[in-house]
Amino acid sequence: MSDTLTRVWSRAGARAAVMWSVVYVVVCATGQRFDTRYLGYGWQLIPWDVLSADPVRSVWYLHVQPPLWNLFLGGLAWASPLGDSITLQMAMAAIGVAGAFLAAELATSLGLSRRWAVVVALVATLNPEVLKGAFEPTYELATGVLLMSVLLVLVRLPSTTNARRGVLMLAVLVTATTMTRSLYHPVWAVALVLFGLWMVRGRIDRRTVMATLAVPVLVMGGWMAKNQFLFGDATLSSWFGMNLQRAVIPVLPRADLEKMHAAGEVSEIAMIGPFGNYDLYVDSMPPCESTRAHRSLSEATRTTDQWSPNFNYECFLPIYSIAGDDALAVIREHPEVWVEGRMWSLRATFAVATLPAESESIAMRFLDSTFSVARLDMGGVLSTYGWGTPIYGQLEAGVDFGLVLIPLYAVIILAGARVMVRRLRRRTMRTNDVALLATSFTVAFTIVVGTVAELGEQARFRTMVDPLATVVGALLIAAAVRAIRQRQASSVGR
Repeated sequence: MSDTLTRVWSRAGARAAVMWSVVYVVVCATGQRFDTRYLGYGWQLIPWDVLSADPVRSVWYLHVQPPLWNLFLGGLAWASPLGDSITLQMAMAAIGVAGAFLAAELATSLGLSRRWAVVVALVATLNPEVLKGAFEPTYELATGVLLMSVLLVLVRLPSTTNARRGVLMLAVLVTATTMTRSLYHPVWAVALVLFGLWMVRGRIDRRTVMATLAVPVLVMGGWMAKNQFLFGDATLSSWFGMNLQRAVIPVLPRADLEKMHAAGEVSEIAMIGPFGNYDLYVDSMPPCESTRAHRSLSEATRTTDQWSPNFNYECFLPIYSIAGDDALAVIREHPEVWVEGRMWSLRATFAVATLPAESESIAMRFLDSTFSVARLDMGGVLSTYGWGTPIYGQLEAGVDFGLVLIPLYAVIILAGARVMVRRLRRRTMRTNDVALLATSFTVAFTIVVGTVAELGEQARFRTMVDPLATVVGALLIAAAVRAIRQRQASSVGR
């Protein structure tokens, strides 16, 4: 037994998980509480009283989001004999522990020593913007853990003795990520699966290739086919049109929007604005009643929060479609507005969350202050002067920007591009090259897709890749230090 414990403790992942758990307990003991308010108003969730009582049928009728996070939360609440708060806190803490473990294992797989792997893992997962995810039932932390698990499987593929199992595991993990977070489009998932298959192409047969590709195709395609059958919309997220409206129309000056409306180029939905209560839109739409009696589809407002719409309400579907058409009309007529919104969103990517600094826990505030210095946070504003609809209800919002994050992400993307160029010159691909290429692709995908069709959520998107970027950033720093030392040694030898 002692030998088994010694072997477990010798792993960097186990040490990082234990240390993360200790910090988590300290943060809890000093006043940080698990916040369940999201369950009452979360746009991405089926109304909680419905989801927690009937998770399977509720998720079957879900159309605004991929199903896994709703199924995970609702299934836990339905099955657990404990209260929702303690059940979900335990679940989110377990996800945090898994994140620390995976970050350390990934760091060791990339060549860092056990000690440095633990340090890097703790830096990656105790970042308050990441850590706060362990105290709320949102999917950012879980998505970040899934992304690290995907990269860990990828970097271990070349050396695994069972290539079939490795690529199947990769397919399961990327599919789980896409079915958790709609930002990670099937294009991202299939690209990484194909990359994994290419890496072990000489060690697998055709049946393995077909079985591996079947995982994302059947699961994601099956869910989209379900939505087509039930709602006439083959998508993973039905509210994309309204997301696009929110990304574009607020930037358009009101006079220009009114001119387009008068000309019949945009609908009344554009004048009302995105993501409002259904009552705001009802007079602008034909009469509508849900065709199904299940409460996940038939109720326009949540009973858990009278101010929060149920965006899974079936009668929102035609509104989402019209909102998307309006957004495309504005983009065609005023492309400069779309560009301005994208530049604004790109800046918002590097804004830092303020919630950790407002925590009641002195330990969380200490972590926030420490990371604020390390990130070189600088105060600034996100201005909406000249916009038709200031999205924060005001013309500008004061925020801090993490200046270190900008070069970190830029270097990771460029490092991946360099690997691709080297590969095109037919040079061999090393384990670290695999990590750089996959991380660069994922980081670029997150920033580009999160910027193109969204407005205001970019910093939240970034926190999902922060742990991954931290680990890979440490790899790049270590490589740079080694290169400097080698040059110094060679110059001394001369």
